[in-house]
Parts: sequence; structure tokens; C-alpha cells
Amino acid sequence: MKRHYLFLFLAIWVIAGCESPQPDDPASEIPPIEGLKLSDLKDDSLPVDTESLMSFRVLTYTVVPDAVDKLKEIVDSLSRSEVRATNKGAFNANGFAIGVAPFKEGTQVAQKLTWMGAVRTGQTRLMFPADKQEALSRTFLQGTETIHYSTSANGMATLTPAQGFLGWVFSAKTDPRFRGMAQIKLFPATWQPGIKNIRLVMGKDAIDYQPIRQGQVLARVEEGGVILLGPARSVPDKMTLDKQLFFLPGKRPRIQFYVIICDSVGN
Repeated sequence: MKRHYLFLFLAIWVIAGCESPQPDDPASEIPPIEGLKLSDLKDDSLPVDTESLMSFRVLTYTVVPDAVDKLKEIVDSLSRSEVRATNKGAFNANGFAIGVAPFKEGTQVAQKLTWMGAVRTGQTRLMFPADKQEALSRTFLQGTETIHYSTSANGMATLTPAQGFLGWVFSAKTDPRFRGMAQIKLFPATWQPGIKNIRLVMGKDAIDYQPIRQGQVLARVEEGGVILLGPARSVPDKMTLDKQLFFLPGKRPRIQFYVIICDSVGN
């Protein structure tokens, strides 16, 4: 008799478990996978036209501090006619160096960097719409630093940024006057992490970069051309802007600099 009741209970439990879910059951809103088609998986968002994007490679190199003079010689050998600093006196006084090489001279630049002992430590590919700002480098700030920088050829000031980052930021756009040429804007800036999604919803840039205009520079480069950005002097004793941007402390301190290669100016 007990076995009879057990079989009866199991039969009722199986039947109840096989009942179809009620209309208010959330599971009933899920379509059966048997009816799923490839078209249901199609992304309805607008495709990105990659051919219209600006495309760059950013190569990071390091050298020993004693090699800064040799690096400066390489930068000085490059074209200055395609470069214009917003404040030339401040740019030079802050210890920055920049030069542009056309595509045909790119291999020579690479050879010179190898001969001077530069070591490539990183490579990043960036693709973005015209005028969008992208971080070229970043150094963490604890929020306790006092950074000295030049406001002109002879003027000095200090910067006490909040906790966040300091680095080089750049943007690019097609030069409307010359086919296959890009106009580049480079500037040091500070910024804080977080709230990217909120800023995007508000129609703003993902990151609120705070430019240091005394270091801003404009350059023009052709497709396949190279921009070399680095320090123009040995490591200063003070906590200066160029020291924060280019100097890597440690048991074996190094100087870092950047080679920006223009792969495509878009269309």
C-alpha cells in the first residue's frame, strides 16, 4: 500500500512539473531557441566606417638619461617647418622637443634610434574620428605633487593637480589644403578617471582633459610620416613638467619618448 501511494505521488509531481507556464510566468516571455534565426542575432546598430577614421601607431621608446643629448640631435635633424608651438618660448623652456619626418625618412629615423641604444617598450594603435582627443601617455598622480613649469621663455608657475593622471593628449584631423596630410594637436594635460558613461550621455568627451596650454604644439604630417616627441634636456633636479612626462624613476632610471606614425588620415 505504501508503495502504491509513492507511485501515485510521483505521477502527480511529474505531471505538475510538465505543465506549461502561466501567462504571467516570466519564463513564458522567452522565445524558444528552436525558432531562433541568424537574422535575430544581427546587430542593428549603425556600422562604423573605418575608412573615415584617423589611424595612428604610437611607439614608446626608452633610453638612459645620458642619451638625451643624442635624442635631441635626432629631433633637431627633422623638419621644424611642419611644427608650430602655441607658445614657442614656453614650449622650449619646458624642455620639450618635437620634429616631423616624411614617409621616405622613416627608416632612417628608426635606424638612428637603434644606433643610439633606444629600446621600444610599447606600441599602441589608435583609430578615432577627426578631432577626438586621445591620451598618448599617462602617469599616475597621487594628488600631493607640486609641478613646476614655464609659462613663457622666462616666466615660471606651479601646478598642484588632484589625484589622477598626467600625460600627453593628441587629436587629429584631415588637412583640407593638402591631400593625404593630417593636422595634429599635442598638449600635456591632467585628468581624473571615472564618470565616462555620464559624460557620454551628456554629449561630452569621455574624459575631461585639463590642458596645460604652455606645452601645446601643432604639427602637420603626411600618411606614413613620423612625429618624434621627447625631452630636450637632461633630467631637471626640480619636479618639473618635462620630468613628470618623460622621466621613469627606479634603480635603473630611464627616459621615455614617443614616435607617432600616421597610417591613415581617413577620407
